[in-house]
Amino acid sequence: MSSVVEKVRLVKEESARIGAYLKTLPPDAWSTQSACEAWQVRDVVAHLTGAIDMFGANIARGAGGDASPPEGFPPAGEGDMAARLAANAQRAVDLRESLGDDLLTTFNDRRAHFDEVLSRLGEPDKDKPCYHPAGIISVETYLNLRVTELIVHEWDIRSRLEPAALLSAVSIPAIIEMFPVFVVGRLFNPGSRLSISVRFRFDLTGPASSSHDIVAGAGEKALMEPAGQEDPQVTFSCDTQIFVLLVYGRITLREAVADKQITVSGDHTLATQFEY
Repeated sequence: MSSVVEKVRLVKEESARIGAYLKTLPPDAWSTQSACEAWQVRDVVAHLTGAIDMFGANIARGAGGDASPPEGFPPAGEGDMAARLAANAQRAVDLRESLGDDLLTTFNDRRAHFDEVLSRLGEPDKDKPCYHPAGIISVETYLNLRVTELIVHEWDIRSRLEPAALLSAVSIPAIIEMFPVFVVGRLFNPGSRLSISVRFRFDLTGPASSSHDIVAGAGEKALMEPAGQEDPQVTFSCDTQIFVLLVYGRITLREAVADKQITVSGDHTLATQFEY
């Protein structure tokens, strides 16, 4: 696990790298459909731009001891998730339309301001609670979440503009670290068709190679934890890149198995019910 200072540095460096990459895109690339169904490339950039304001304000308030909802926002974790995601999708389109040709400049300007906010953070801030619409999370988790947003959405852009696009390897450890505390069981909740609880093991290779169990089914929210002594009913083996794309719904289990990106051992009937 990295220190807060190291995570801040990662956010800054990845943000700057992506900002430099966006400057290289030809004009017609901006209206290309991204891997996000609702968004073109320019809408993805607008989403990353708009999120800076929320992230920066909530992290700063949390570091200062205030995890309450900002004015006009509901209590953390309340409300319909699907409605919130739909509203976020439209908000990005609206922001893109309002910014027009100033979109990239605005992204880089807000990124620089966000860097200043992050520069004030130190190790004592690591576990301080912060408001997020989906639930209260720590400063550390917010930093990991920003890294994840940047890297997954960069892939959404690159995967439609260039062959064999990859996730940034240097950021994958932060993404994997964030999954159990924010994504699995909330945004990614597999095994909804299972009447029993099943332990699915993911043996991951590549950056941040490790083994994790996702326990799902029986009407409970999925839980991700380090692989332990208990034997899994199903084991999936894949690169961490594939695991991240699977969790974020960019690929399906069926596609990944068919393409030999994921291998399956154990109960194959239960494996087919991992999808959500």
